[in-house]
Amino acid sequence: MKKVKTIFASVVFAALLSFQAIAGNGSKVIAVINKADWCPTCEKNGERAMAAFMENNKDGAIHFVANDVTNDETKKKSAEELKKLGLDEKMAAYKGTGVAYFFDADTKTLVHQISVAKTNEELAEALKTAKKEAE
Repeated sequence: MKKVKTIFASVVFAALLSFQAIAGNGSKVIAVINKADWCPTCEKNGERAMAAFMENNKDGAIHFVANDVTNDETKKKSAEELKKLGLDEKMAAYKGTGVAYFFDADTKTLVHQISVAKTNEELAEALKTAKKEAE
């Protein structure tokens, strides 16, 4: 059951990020979510946190990207996406899983970060802070 829940959470996470990729053109902030299938924080909070992020990002000001560090294959795929966004070198310094790192989309400067284990209210506030810092 645990494996099914993990797979389901990964599929939901990927679907939400795909939606953001379409809706997030012209975003002011890029949020990189470090995740892994073996991360207990990700497993317990990932789906809830992504729902909270999406609920509070209806304007598409923040573009969400998954940095899946589960294994070498997922790391390689994520690294390609980070490179396209110009964040591959920046993300080398940020290795914590279950964390959302918010970067100004233009300057690629880290403007905020938060654990996905925080409350929905704290996650919503983190989005507001990241948007404000990127203005």
